[in-house]
Amino acid sequence: MDTTEFISHGTLIICPASLIHHWKKEVEKRVSSNKLRVCLYHGPSRDQRAGVLSTYDIVITTYSLLAKEIPTKKHEGEVPASNLSEEGISTPLLQIVWARIILDEAHNIKNPRVQTSMAVCKLQARARWAVTGTPIQNNLLDMYSLLKFLRCSPFDDFNLWKSQVDNGSKKGGERLSILTKSLLLRRTKEQLDSSGKPLVILPQRKYQLHHLKLSEDEETVYSVLFARSRSALQSYLNRQESGGNKSGRNSDDPFSRVALEFGASGPVAADSPRSSTVHILSQLLRLRQCCCHLSLLKSALDPTELRSQGLLLSLEEQLGALTLSELQNSEPSSTVCLNGECFKAELFEDTRESTKISSLLAELEAIRRNSGSQKSVIVSQWTSMLKVVALHLRRHRLTYATIDGSVNPKQRMDLVEAFNNAGGPQVMLISLLAGGVGLNLTGGNHLFLLDMHWNPSLEDQACDRIYRVGQQKDVVIHRFVCEGTVEEKILQLQEKKKDLAKQVLSGSGESVTKLTLADLKVLFGI
Repeated sequence: MDTTEFISHGTLIICPASLIHHWKKEVEKRVSSNKLRVCLYHGPSRDQRAGVLSTYDIVITTYSLLAKEIPTKKHEGEVPASNLSEEGISTPLLQIVWARIILDEAHNIKNPRVQTSMAVCKLQARARWAVTGTPIQNNLLDMYSLLKFLRCSPFDDFNLWKSQVDNGSKKGGERLSILTKSLLLRRTKEQLDSSGKPLVILPQRKYQLHHLKLSEDEETVYSVLFARSRSALQSYLNRQESGGNKSGRNSDDPFSRVALEFGASGPVAADSPRSSTVHILSQLLRLRQCCCHLSLLKSALDPTELRSQGLLLSLEEQLGALTLSELQNSEPSSTVCLNGECFKAELFEDTRESTKISSLLAELEAIRRNSGSQKSVIVSQWTSMLKVVALHLRRHRLTYATIDGSVNPKQRMDLVEAFNNAGGPQVMLISLLAGGVGLNLTGGNHLFLLDMHWNPSLEDQACDRIYRVGQQKDVVIHRFVCEGTVEEKILQLQEKKKDLAKQVLSGSGESVTKLTLADLKVLFGI
């Protein structure tokens, strides 16, 4: 293996795949031609010679490619990102000492235990920048990951971080505050400059919360699912109590790491001790889908979407997550049986307008009627929901485009450009994970959040697709919440997370509250 080291005067930029062309375009737009040499280190035909790469002014690559090219070995029980293996390194990026490395959307490394995070920490550079609008999404471990990449000694040592900072004490909070103030350059849209003028001048933004009531049929289906999920949680609690763990605070208890569903921990295999936890959380996911459209209950749980929720289920568990089957009778498709209760099959057809779809269509019709020039962006965490929305948009003769994980970076740029032009589609459908970062959709000024995610930072980032520099019109963010469902509870949990991020970034706040078993009890009213 070649261990030659090359010194570069250039910058390595690491970003999500959806942004590599965007970065290149921005450099070309803002720098006179040929002043900076830019290389996209991406795709099968990329030049893998370290000597050549080190001569460029800017090299742009992606988190996923880095994770593939830099193998790391992690043993069970190891502290996050320690003792990484050097074996089998195949990337030229490690042979170069860069002038600087910039992580764009740096929260991509928020979990120090995953390959991406470990890979970027191995790169060499004289200066390091981490750029993100959401340095803390779930808990303080997100912040530790950034310090590890920045090599902020001694706090990049995990054991020291846990004992001195992330320990829930007042002193830990003070240390975190000092660290934050010394490292963080923070700019928000609301900030003013020294003369009292806004740093950026943007139009008005308002939030509209649509309180919806499920139809009678939807409510009945929801109640059947809720009763089953609640009973699963109750029997879990009973098992815990009979096992002598009544507090729910033991760090080995699966629910103290309910970060599975709330986004901070890695996936759990079906045969792990936490599989019963996963089972309850998958049912919770079904309840949230129920609030959107009943047809989502028919399809098997999508493995990609499960991974995004931090869930991995065996086939058996997937089937157990919802017993929704058509009764075999003289009219095979006329009835659907759910946990012993029967419903008309048409309720579960994607052509039916659910409560949320009806409300969304009414809003879109009002926008079309009142102002033909205004466009909308619709966001869901489920691609299956976007497909249902698309079907109803076609029926109402609304033109649309879709950006989800299946659309490649080049196509994304073309779709974004078309949407931002006056003659382009009226509606853009984006999945929360694929479209939540980097896209500039200022052609739209209405954004609809169809469903609610545990992680409010993801929703905030989706809102920033339209409320950003370049937006000329007043912006309206629409959120749909079904009354009397878990969605109302999720709103409360989101507020807790926002408060945590605010405390840390403003340098106040003495301790950090993690989402616990108590939160699940709130969700299920136990």
